Amino acid sequence: MADDSMNPFEKGQLKREATDWFIQMRAPDAEQHRAEFERWLAMGAVHRAAYNRVANLYVAGKAVDWDALPPPAPVRATIRRTLFAVAGSVLLIGFLSWRLIFPASVPLDRSFERAERDRPSTAAQAQFVTRLGEIRTIRLPDGSHVTLDTDTLLSVDFRADERELRLEHGRARFEVEHEGRPFVVDAGEGEVVARGTVFDVSLWDDRTVHVQLLRGAVDVRLPAWQRTRRSVPAATLRPGQALSFNEVNGSLAAAVRTQEVMSNWPSGAIEFSAATLREVVDVANRYSVTKIILTDPKLESMAVSGVFHVDNPERLGRALSLLLNLKLTKDRNEIRLGPQ
Repeated sequence: MADDSMNPFEKGQLKREATDWFIQMRAPDAEQHRAEFERWLAMGAVHRAAYNRVANLYVAGKAVDWDALPPPAPVRATIRRTLFAVAGSVLLIGFLSWRLIFPASVPLDRSFERAERDRPSTAAQAQFVTRLGEIRTIRLPDGSHVTLDTDTLLSVDFRADERELRLEHGRARFEVEHEGRPFVVDAGEGEVVARGTVFDVSLWDDRTVHVQLLRGAVDVRLPAWQRTRRSVPAATLRPGQALSFNEVNGSLAAAVRTQEVMSNWPSGAIEFSAATLREVVDVANRYSVTKIILTDPKLESMAVSGVFHVDNPERLGRALSLLLNLKLTKDRNEIRLGPQ
Protein backbone atom coordinates (compact mmCIF):
# COMPACT_ATOMS: atom_id res chain seq x y z
CA MET A 1 0.00 0.00 0.00
CA ALA A 2 1.04 3.64 -0.21
CA ASP A 3 4.11 4.84 1.67
CA ASP A 4 3.29 8.21 3.28
CA SER A 5 6.98 9.01 3.66
CA MET A 6 7.49 9.26 -0.09
CA ASN A 7 6.95 12.36 -2.21
CA PRO A 8 3.36 11.95 -3.54
CA PHE A 9 4.17 14.01 -6.64
CA GLU A 10 7.19 11.94 -7.75
CA LYS A 11 6.89 9.92 -10.96
CA GLY A 12 3.08 9.77 -10.92
CA GLN A 13 3.01 8.24 -7.45
CA LEU A 14 -0.09 10.23 -6.46
CA LYS A 15 -2.13 8.72 -9.29
CA ARG A 16 -0.88 5.22 -8.46
CA GLU A 17 -1.70 5.66 -4.76
CA ALA A 18 -5.23 6.88 -5.59
CA THR A 19 -5.79 3.86 -7.85
CA ASP A 20 -4.45 1.46 -5.20
CA TRP A 21 -6.71 2.95 -2.55
CA PHE A 22 -9.78 2.84 -4.82
CA ILE A 23 -9.21 -0.86 -5.45
CA GLN A 24 -8.48 -1.58 -1.78
CA MET A 25 -11.60 0.23 -0.51
CA ARG A 26 -13.80 -1.87 -2.79
CA ALA A 27 -12.30 -5.13 -1.49
CA PRO A 28 -14.09 -7.33 1.11
CA ASP A 29 -11.57 -6.34 3.82
CA ALA A 30 -11.91 -2.58 3.16
CA GLU A 31 -12.87 -1.72 6.75
CA GLN A 32 -9.55 -3.07 8.05
CA HIS A 33 -7.77 -0.37 6.05
CA ARG A 34 -10.22 2.52 6.55
CA ALA A 35 -8.19 4.32 9.23
CA GLU A 36 -5.07 4.32 7.05
CA PHE A 37 -7.16 5.39 4.03
CA GLU A 38 -8.63 8.35 5.98
CA ARG A 39 -5.11 9.43 6.97
CA TRP A 40 -4.07 9.34 3.31
CA LEU A 41 -7.08 11.47 2.28
CA ALA A 42 -6.34 13.95 5.10
CA MET A 43 -2.94 14.73 3.58
CA GLY A 44 -4.51 17.37 1.32
CA ALA A 45 -6.94 18.48 -1.36
CA VAL A 46 -4.74 17.09 -4.15
CA HIS A 47 -5.05 13.59 -2.65
CA ARG A 48 -8.85 13.84 -2.52
CA ALA A 49 -8.92 15.24 -6.07
CA ALA A 50 -6.77 12.36 -7.36
CA TYR A 51 -8.99 9.78 -5.65
CA ASN A 52 -12.15 11.44 -7.01
CA ARG A 53 -10.74 11.38 -10.55
CA VAL A 54 -10.15 7.63 -10.30
CA ALA A 55 -13.64 7.07 -8.85
CA ASN A 56 -15.28 9.23 -11.54
CA LEU A 57 -13.52 7.29 -14.30
CA TYR A 58 -14.84 4.04 -12.80
CA VAL A 59 -18.42 5.38 -12.57
CA ALA A 60 -18.26 6.72 -16.13
CA GLY A 61 -16.98 3.35 -17.34
CA LYS A 62 -19.84 1.48 -15.66
CA ALA A 63 -22.37 3.75 -17.40
CA VAL A 64 -21.22 2.65 -20.87
CA ASP A 65 -23.13 -0.16 -22.54
CA TRP A 66 -20.10 -1.84 -24.12
CA ASP A 67 -22.17 -4.52 -25.84
CA ALA A 68 -24.30 -1.93 -27.66
CA LEU A 69 -21.39 0.04 -29.09
CA PRO A 70 -21.42 0.31 -32.92
CA PRO A 71 -18.67 -1.52 -34.78
CA PRO A 72 -15.59 0.56 -35.49
CA ALA A 73 -15.45 2.25 -38.88
CA PRO A 74 -12.66 1.05 -41.18
CA VAL A 75 -9.63 3.34 -41.07
CA ARG A 76 -7.03 3.64 -43.78
CA ALA A 77 -3.84 4.81 -42.14
CA THR A 78 -0.38 5.25 -43.48
CA ILE A 79 2.82 4.72 -41.50
CA ARG A 80 3.36 8.49 -41.46
CA ARG A 81 -0.11 9.17 -40.00
CA THR A 82 0.43 6.50 -37.38
CA LEU A 83 3.78 7.98 -36.35
CA PHE A 84 2.28 11.47 -36.10
CA ALA A 85 -0.59 10.14 -33.98
CA VAL A 86 1.78 8.27 -31.65
CA ALA A 87 4.03 11.32 -31.29
CA GLY A 88 1.08 13.58 -30.54
CA SER A 89 -0.24 11.17 -27.92
CA VAL A 90 3.16 10.96 -26.24
CA LEU A 91 3.42 14.77 -26.08
CA LEU A 92 -0.11 15.08 -24.67
CA ILE A 93 0.46 12.38 -22.04
CA GLY A 94 3.76 13.98 -21.09
CA PHE A 95 2.14 17.39 -20.63
CA LEU A 96 -0.75 16.03 -18.56
CA SER A 97 1.67 14.01 -16.41
CA TRP A 98 3.79 17.12 -15.81
CA ARG A 99 0.73 19.07 -14.65
CA LEU A 100 -0.30 16.21 -12.33
CA ILE A 101 3.18 15.73 -10.86
CA PHE A 102 3.96 19.41 -10.28
CA PRO A 103 0.68 21.17 -9.39
CA ALA A 104 2.08 22.87 -6.28
CA SER A 105 5.86 22.81 -6.53
CA VAL A 106 6.15 24.67 -9.86
CA PRO A 107 5.83 28.48 -9.45
CA LEU A 108 2.73 28.69 -11.64
CA ASP A 109 2.04 32.24 -10.47
CA ARG A 110 5.20 33.50 -12.25
CA SER A 111 4.49 31.68 -15.50
CA PHE A 112 0.88 32.91 -15.29
CA GLU A 113 2.05 36.53 -15.04
CA ARG A 114 4.66 36.06 -17.79
CA ALA A 115 2.08 34.58 -20.16
CA GLU A 116 -0.16 37.57 -19.56
CA ARG A 117 2.62 40.07 -20.28
CA ASP A 118 3.59 38.32 -23.51
CA ARG A 119 0.16 38.39 -25.11
CA PRO A 120 -2.36 41.21 -25.61
CA SER A 121 -5.43 39.07 -24.87
CA THR A 122 -7.26 39.63 -21.58
CA ALA A 123 -7.99 35.89 -21.25
CA ALA A 124 -6.00 33.70 -18.85
CA GLN A 125 -6.54 30.41 -17.02
CA ALA A 126 -4.61 28.74 -14.23
CA GLN A 127 -5.01 26.51 -11.18
CA PHE A 128 -3.17 26.88 -7.88
CA VAL A 129 -2.70 24.37 -5.05
CA THR A 130 -1.12 24.56 -1.60
CA ARG A 131 -0.05 21.55 0.44
CA LEU A 132 -0.61 20.98 4.14
CA GLY A 133 1.11 23.74 6.10
CA GLU A 134 1.82 25.90 3.03
CA ILE A 135 0.59 29.52 2.79
CA ARG A 136 1.22 31.18 -0.56
CA THR A 137 0.55 34.61 -2.10
CA ILE A 138 0.00 34.96 -5.86
CA ARG A 139 -0.11 38.10 -7.97
CA LEU A 140 -2.81 37.85 -10.64
CA PRO A 141 -2.38 39.48 -14.07
CA ASP A 142 -4.84 42.29 -13.27
CA GLY A 143 -2.74 43.38 -10.27
CA SER A 144 -4.94 41.67 -7.69
CA HIS A 145 -3.38 39.42 -5.06
CA VAL A 146 -4.69 36.17 -3.58
CA THR A 147 -3.25 34.43 -0.53
CA LEU A 148 -3.96 30.71 -0.30
CA ASP A 149 -4.16 29.05 3.10
CA THR A 150 -3.11 25.47 3.80
CA ASP A 151 -4.64 22.65 1.71
CA THR A 152 -6.32 24.99 -0.79
CA LEU A 153 -7.30 24.50 -4.43
CA LEU A 154 -8.23 27.57 -6.53
CA SER A 155 -9.07 27.84 -10.24
CA VAL A 156 -8.68 31.15 -12.12
CA ASP A 157 -10.40 32.06 -15.40
CA PHE A 158 -9.90 35.63 -16.59
CA ARG A 159 -11.95 36.59 -19.66
CA ALA A 160 -12.54 39.82 -21.54
CA ASP A 161 -15.81 40.49 -19.70
CA GLU A 162 -15.21 38.92 -16.25
CA ARG A 163 -12.58 37.80 -13.75
CA GLU A 164 -13.89 34.47 -12.46
CA LEU A 165 -12.28 32.32 -9.77
CA ARG A 166 -13.50 29.14 -8.08
CA LEU A 167 -12.51 28.02 -4.60
CA GLU A 168 -12.70 24.23 -4.66
CA HIS A 169 -11.38 23.69 -1.13
CA GLY A 170 -9.58 25.59 1.63
CA ARG A 171 -9.35 29.32 2.30
CA ALA A 172 -8.19 32.31 0.29
CA ARG A 173 -7.81 36.05 0.88
CA PHE A 174 -8.57 38.23 -2.13
CA GLU A 175 -7.12 41.74 -2.47
CA VAL A 176 -8.95 42.96 -5.55
CA GLU A 177 -7.62 45.57 -7.95
CA HIS A 178 -10.32 47.95 -9.16
CA GLU A 179 -11.17 47.78 -12.88
CA GLY A 180 -14.18 47.50 -15.17
CA ARG A 181 -14.53 43.72 -15.18
CA PRO A 182 -16.41 42.22 -12.20
CA PHE A 183 -14.35 40.02 -9.86
CA VAL A 184 -16.42 36.90 -9.03
CA VAL A 185 -15.42 34.10 -6.63
CA ASP A 186 -17.52 30.91 -6.85
CA ALA A 187 -17.63 28.75 -3.72
CA GLY A 188 -20.10 26.00 -2.91
CA GLU A 189 -23.56 27.09 -4.05
CA GLY A 190 -22.91 30.84 -4.08
CA GLU A 191 -20.88 33.65 -5.60
CA VAL A 192 -19.00 36.56 -4.02
CA VAL A 193 -18.84 39.67 -6.26
CA ALA A 194 -16.38 42.52 -5.64
CA ARG A 195 -14.76 45.32 -7.67
CA GLY A 196 -12.09 46.67 -5.32
CA THR A 197 -11.93 45.20 -1.83
CA VAL A 198 -10.28 42.71 0.58
CA PHE A 199 -12.18 39.62 1.75
CA ASP A 200 -11.72 36.00 2.84
CA VAL A 201 -13.61 32.97 1.52
CA SER A 202 -13.25 29.51 3.05
CA LEU A 203 -14.70 26.11 2.15
CA TRP A 204 -13.52 23.24 4.36
CA ASP A 205 -14.55 19.59 4.58
CA ASP A 206 -17.99 20.31 6.06
CA ARG A 207 -18.83 22.08 2.75
CA THR A 208 -19.92 25.24 4.57
CA VAL A 209 -18.87 28.46 2.84
CA HIS A 210 -17.66 31.31 5.06
CA VAL A 211 -17.27 34.83 3.67
CA GLN A 212 -15.66 37.58 5.76
CA LEU A 213 -15.13 41.16 4.61
CA LEU A 214 -12.11 43.17 5.75
CA ARG A 215 -12.36 46.23 3.52
CA GLY A 216 -14.74 47.62 0.89
CA ALA A 217 -18.02 45.88 0.04
CA VAL A 218 -19.06 42.58 -1.56
CA ASP A 219 -22.30 40.97 -2.66
CA VAL A 220 -23.04 37.29 -1.99
CA ARG A 221 -25.56 35.85 -4.43
CA LEU A 222 -26.79 32.77 -6.25
CA PRO A 223 -24.81 31.62 -9.29
CA ALA A 224 -26.21 32.76 -12.64
CA TRP A 225 -27.79 29.41 -13.53
CA GLN A 226 -29.88 29.54 -10.33
CA ARG A 227 -30.74 33.25 -10.51
CA THR A 228 -32.76 32.58 -13.66
CA ARG A 229 -35.00 30.16 -11.75
CA ARG A 230 -35.19 31.65 -8.26
CA SER A 231 -35.73 35.18 -7.02
CA VAL A 232 -33.31 35.40 -4.08
CA PRO A 233 -31.83 38.84 -3.27
CA ALA A 234 -28.09 39.21 -2.86
CA ALA A 235 -26.62 39.92 0.58
CA THR A 236 -24.28 42.92 0.82
CA LEU A 237 -21.49 42.75 3.42
CA ARG A 238 -19.79 45.72 5.06
CA PRO A 239 -16.33 45.69 6.72
CA GLY A 240 -16.33 43.43 9.79
CA GLN A 241 -19.36 41.46 8.64
CA ALA A 242 -19.42 37.77 7.73
CA LEU A 243 -21.80 35.24 6.20
CA SER A 244 -21.93 31.44 6.23
CA PHE A 245 -24.07 29.05 4.19
CA ASN A 246 -24.25 25.42 3.13
CA GLU A 247 -26.88 25.83 0.42
CA VAL A 248 -28.17 29.19 -0.77
CA ASN A 249 -31.88 29.35 -0.09
CA GLY A 250 -34.23 31.94 1.32
CA SER A 251 -32.72 35.35 2.10
CA LEU A 252 -28.96 35.50 2.38
CA ALA A 253 -29.21 38.80 4.22
CA ALA A 254 -30.65 37.00 7.25
CA ALA A 255 -27.36 35.13 7.69
CA VAL A 256 -25.16 38.26 7.81
CA ARG A 257 -23.46 38.84 11.15
CA THR A 258 -20.80 41.12 12.56
CA GLN A 259 -17.78 39.42 14.09
CA GLU A 260 -14.16 40.03 14.98
CA VAL A 261 -12.07 39.93 11.83
CA MET A 262 -9.40 37.21 11.81
CA SER A 263 -6.99 39.25 9.70
CA ASN A 264 -3.62 37.70 10.55
CA TRP A 265 -4.01 34.08 9.42
CA PRO A 266 -1.66 34.52 6.39
CA SER A 267 1.24 34.87 8.84
CA GLY A 268 0.61 31.40 10.33
CA ALA A 269 0.35 33.00 13.81
CA ILE A 270 -3.34 33.39 14.64
CA GLU A 271 -4.74 35.38 17.54
CA PHE A 272 -7.59 33.68 19.40
CA SER A 273 -9.81 35.68 21.74
CA ALA A 274 -11.97 33.68 24.17
CA ALA A 275 -11.93 30.69 21.83
CA THR A 276 -12.44 27.11 23.00
CA LEU A 277 -9.61 24.60 23.01
CA ARG A 278 -11.61 22.55 20.49
CA GLU A 279 -11.67 25.49 18.06
CA VAL A 280 -7.93 26.08 18.38
CA VAL A 281 -7.13 22.41 17.81
CA ASP A 282 -9.46 22.17 14.79
CA VAL A 283 -7.71 25.12 13.13
CA ALA A 284 -4.24 23.71 13.87
CA ASN A 285 -5.12 20.25 12.52
CA ARG A 286 -5.69 21.74 9.06
CA TYR A 287 -1.98 22.50 8.74
CA SER A 288 -0.24 19.18 9.36
CA VAL A 289 -0.48 15.42 8.98
CA THR A 290 0.47 15.29 12.67
CA LYS A 291 -2.81 15.86 14.53
CA ILE A 292 -3.47 17.18 18.03
CA ILE A 293 -5.85 14.89 19.92
CA LEU A 294 -7.80 15.82 23.06
CA THR A 295 -8.01 12.66 25.17
CA ASP A 296 -10.81 13.96 27.41
CA PRO A 297 -13.99 15.57 25.95
CA LYS A 298 -14.18 17.83 29.02
CA LEU A 299 -11.13 19.70 27.74
CA GLU A 300 -12.88 20.86 24.56
CA SER A 301 -14.72 23.77 26.21
CA MET A 302 -11.67 25.22 27.97
CA ALA A 303 -11.24 28.94 27.16
CA VAL A 304 -8.11 29.88 25.21
CA SER A 305 -6.79 33.33 24.33
CA GLY A 306 -3.49 34.33 22.79
CA VAL A 307 -1.39 34.23 19.62
CA PHE A 308 -0.39 30.74 18.50
CA HIS A 309 1.63 29.36 15.58
CA VAL A 310 -0.96 26.90 14.33
CA ASP A 311 1.27 25.69 11.49
CA ASN A 312 3.62 23.95 13.96
CA PRO A 313 1.67 21.28 15.89
CA GLU A 314 4.52 20.34 18.25
CA ARG A 315 5.16 23.96 19.19
CA LEU A 316 1.44 24.59 19.65
CA GLY A 317 1.01 21.41 21.72
CA ARG A 318 3.78 22.48 24.11
CA ALA A 319 2.32 25.98 24.41
CA LEU A 320 -1.18 24.68 25.19
CA SER A 321 0.11 22.13 27.69
CA LEU A 322 1.98 24.85 29.61
CA LEU A 323 -0.83 27.40 29.37
CA LEU A 324 -3.60 25.03 30.47
CA ASN A 325 -1.56 22.67 32.66
CA LEU A 326 -2.19 19.64 30.45
CA LYS A 327 -0.23 16.43 29.97
CA LEU A 328 1.41 16.10 26.55
CA THR A 329 2.37 12.79 24.92
CA LYS A 330 3.62 12.25 21.36
CA ASP A 331 3.93 9.46 18.84
CA ARG A 332 4.51 9.38 15.09
CA ASN A 333 1.36 11.13 13.84
CA GLU A 334 -0.38 12.37 16.99
CA ILE A 335 0.16 14.82 19.82
CA ARG A 336 -2.17 13.99 22.70
CA LEU A 337 -3.30 16.52 25.28
CA GLY A 338 -4.98 15.27 28.43
CA PRO A 339 -5.46 16.11 32.09
CA GLN A 340 -2.48 15.85 34.44
